[in-house]
Amino acid sequence: MSRAVPDTTPSPPGHRKALPPPHFAARASTLLRKTARSLGKIGIACVVAILLYLVFYFTGHNLLLALDVGVLIFLLSVLALRGLRHLKRHSLWSVRNRLLFVYGLFGVLPILLLFVLIGLGSWALMNELAIYLASSALDRRLDSVNSAVKTMRGIPPEQRPYAAPEIIKAFGRVFPGIAFYVKDKTGDHRYPATAPPLDVPPGWKNVSGLLVLNGHFYGWAHLIDSQQEIAAIAPLSNELVENLVPHLGVIALVETHKKRAQDEGPPASAGSLTITAGSNNSPAKPNFNYSLDDSTVASSDRARGRIPPPMNRFDIPVLWPSTRQHFHLDTPGKTYEGVLWVYSRPSAVLRSFFSSSEVLRGVLFDVVVAVAVLFLLVEMVAVFIGVSLSRRITHAVNQLYEGTRRVIYGDFAHRISVRSHDQLGELSESFNQMTGNLERLLIVEKEKERLQTELEIAREVQAQLYPKEAPPRGGLQVTARCDPARLVSGDYYDYQALVHGKIAFAVGDIAGKGISAALLMATLQAALRSQVSQSQPSPGDAAGLLPQLDPATLVYKLNQQIYALTSPEKYATFFFALYDEASCTLTYTNAGHLSPLLFRNEDVVSLDSNGTVVGAFPFSKYDESSIVIQPGDLLVCYTDGITEPENAYDEEFGEARLIELVRKHAHQNDHEIIRIVFDAVRSWSGGPELHDDMTLLLARQVACP
Repeated sequence: MSRAVPDTTPSPPGHRKALPPPHFAARASTLLRKTARSLGKIGIACVVAILLYLVFYFTGHNLLLALDVGVLIFLLSVLALRGLRHLKRHSLWSVRNRLLFVYGLFGVLPILLLFVLIGLGSWALMNELAIYLASSALDRRLDSVNSAVKTMRGIPPEQRPYAAPEIIKAFGRVFPGIAFYVKDKTGDHRYPATAPPLDVPPGWKNVSGLLVLNGHFYGWAHLIDSQQEIAAIAPLSNELVENLVPHLGVIALVETHKKRAQDEGPPASAGSLTITAGSNNSPAKPNFNYSLDDSTVASSDRARGRIPPPMNRFDIPVLWPSTRQHFHLDTPGKTYEGVLWVYSRPSAVLRSFFSSSEVLRGVLFDVVVAVAVLFLLVEMVAVFIGVSLSRRITHAVNQLYEGTRRVIYGDFAHRISVRSHDQLGELSESFNQMTGNLERLLIVEKEKERLQTELEIAREVQAQLYPKEAPPRGGLQVTARCDPARLVSGDYYDYQALVHGKIAFAVGDIAGKGISAALLMATLQAALRSQVSQSQPSPGDAAGLLPQLDPATLVYKLNQQIYALTSPEKYATFFFALYDEASCTLTYTNAGHLSPLLFRNEDVVSLDSNGTVVGAFPFSKYDESSIVIQPGDLLVCYTDGITEPENAYDEEFGEARLIELVRKHAHQNDHEIIRIVFDAVRSWSGGPELHDDMTLLLARQVACP
């Protein structure tokens, strides 16, 4: 039996094997999960509420439908709030969108509201004018019915049969089909005699106006006194209502079904009123529209045909409503609301209301349209300018944002392109200058770190130059300490044990601070050790053949070497002493250094100065002095960093305070004395940093042969 061998042929580069298409259910499930994640809990609840609304609506559960509508409104409100928060956090995050939003609020929205206000105001004005024209014409017609009743009341009863036809003829021009109903002491009379009977219920007072009877509008007037009761009724046909204001458009009276069905009561009997509207004895035609539930005036083809032609494309037909009170015959004295509709154009309303010529009205309208168009053009230009300015501002802000992000990540070489010479351009240039300065400062900082590292190395090297061990305790004990003001010091001290029980020690102060002073200090130390070593015998040498160590000669040679190896402005104060343990004699040369202090019992003696500083003049001469050191004597050698520091009142620490401090603590250990002196000087200056290097060397006589 053969086995199927798997295909191990490698696919060509760039070729990807086709994967089987995912199952439809899996894709649908993925889509549903993404949709649910995007909608959230509130969105899912809103979708469920909409589905329940549809179910309750088609099944007729009104109570559940009302509850669901309330829940849906609440959920939609929550969604709207979430949408506003999302808009604020994301869409309004950038400065550009915020500027555009603010410009829309302050620029575009007021203009839109202004146009809406102008449109509503124009519509309201046209509405009032159109309704005023139609109502005034209708009121004049209704007043003519009341005048006809008053005229009929002024005619004696016996003359009414003869005068009534003339009155009907006179008022029939205004109200075709007018009829009078008179009840007096002679009986009930109808004029004309062919008019249908009219049963006027008791309770009517002197009224006039509109009357709705059997779904038709009539002009109605009623007068009553102690002798007679006169009523006049005239039908308001469609043609009559439409022609109340010639060339205005379509005018119609509408009565609502609800009022009529509620208050009119049962329909009239078979002998109810039907009044003719002309001489052809044809019944009056029904009103154009009896109810808002039947049809609107604007939907009638016949109405559209009676609207005047437009003056321009903006002269659109508009439907204006107004309430109108009317009576019902069965409810004496009670009024009901109807609607007076006017379907016309603004040009027709203005033409009917104003008496100016067509040319002048057209010119005025064109001027208004031209001003509106100009206003729109100005607004469009303003929007364009605003958008351009906002883009320029947001472009600069976006560049600054990108630049700050680059700076955060350490890219100080990034520069912003400057496109304008306004304040934003100055801001961009300031940013470029700032990044340039930061870049330079970074270079300086790196150089400073390198120099700091080198100074640390120099400090370690300089620390190696100071003596590591104190000289052997013979008759003189030497203790010294140096605190540099910077990493490296310009002060110098050294001591060394020599042959034949001699000890040499020195203290110096280099002019200046820092690296240059430290280098001169190293030169001074090397030169001193070289001079001292020349007077020390090597193993096997005869000590008598070597020259004796002379402090004055040593300082003289040291001065020449320092002068030759350094620049003219470099010099140092220097004190060198040679102690002979056998004779307890201290021989020294003081080259311009502060005079060391010798504390003997309660007295303090300042040692002499034997010459000027070393390194300043090539042929300076130096002398030497000698003094016998007694047991218990303490020699204090110091630099100006001990006595010259000032306090807040510019007062120096001074030699007197040093003497007092050493005298007070002379009985203590030499290291403790040095610590007390250094702490006192630091407290006196009041700052953590030293203004100058501090060096103190103590030489105490402990024994003498």
